[in-house]
Amino acid sequence: GIMGLSTTPSDACIVSSNLIYKHGVKQDHLYKVVMHEVGHSNGLKHCPVKTCYLRDAKGGNPLREETGFCASCKRSMNDKGWRFP
Repeated sequence: GIMGLSTTPSDACIVSSNLIYKHGVKQDHLYKVVMHEVGHSNGLKHCPVKTCYLRDAKGGNPLREETGFCASCKRSMNDKGWRFP
């Protein structure tokens, strides 16, 4: 199922907590989906880095493997005014 949706770029995105919590997933997974969609809203495309929030799920659930934005995506987000350490 779809956990989130955004156009690139846009001023809004949608995230569904229903599917995330339905499977007993931790709250940090909701944060990861939000960050993924915020990235899209800020013009970022899917990222090939396995641990990046912008990774393409390809119909699966890679949330346990994602640890943050990769260096390239973080730089792009910081250039847009976001601040990630």
